[in-house]
Amino acid sequence: MDSLFENDGSYAGETVMIKTKIEYIHQLKLLLEDHPDRDEIIHEIACHTDELLQECDLPEYEAISLVQRQIGTPEKLASQFRYVSSKEAWNVKKMFIIINALFFAVGGLLAFGAKISVHLHTIWELLAQSCWIVLFVYSGYWVFIGFEIGKEYGAKGKGLLERTIRAAIIPNIILMLITLIGILPSELFHSFLSSSFLIGCLAATFFFFPISKIGYYMGVRKVFD
Repeated sequence: MDSLFENDGSYAGETVMIKTKIEYIHQLKLLLEDHPDRDEIIHEIACHTDELLQECDLPEYEAISLVQRQIGTPEKLASQFRYVSSKEAWNVKKMFIIINALFFAVGGLLAFGAKISVHLHTIWELLAQSCWIVLFVYSGYWVFIGFEIGKEYGAKGKGLLERTIRAAIIPNIILMLITLIGILPSELFHSFLSSSFLIGCLAATFFFFPISKIGYYMGVRKVFD
């Protein structure tokens, strides 16, 4: 392995091709030597690498080339693993929390506005008749959160994703508790209070974090690039 490195211990990235997973991970370890989260990052990248190697059914030297195109070279990955500052992390969380709160605000305005406006009543009835479609589209928003964080921050965004989901999901939990207690006015929300739909909402709330992680892994691998 010493031939892969210059005399000062740095990697001769321009002159040596990485042909195996061991070389790939070893080089990334060296480049992240002083990073406090190195072990977690290496584990995350190793898992992605294993997934790709299993999927592509190619000789290892060809497969590792594909890995570098999809995930990135060790040098590129190391350059991306900068710290996410507390201010930057808060701005990301705040944006997704506000967007999620807006969904609730718009839904509440439509529900109460339906009593005083014919047009709003029509829109509300259409949403009520399509409540399962609404739930499906809304679930897509949580995939979008994960995808954007994964695409923007890579593997270093995993912790940010978890903190964002924990904060953004609070209104959902409050609404679910209010619904189960029976505080919601049934005359406004009767179409959304069927047993089957409530169970669907409860299940969706439980699965928001797992599906956001699916979006996150898609973002990390930049599936749609």
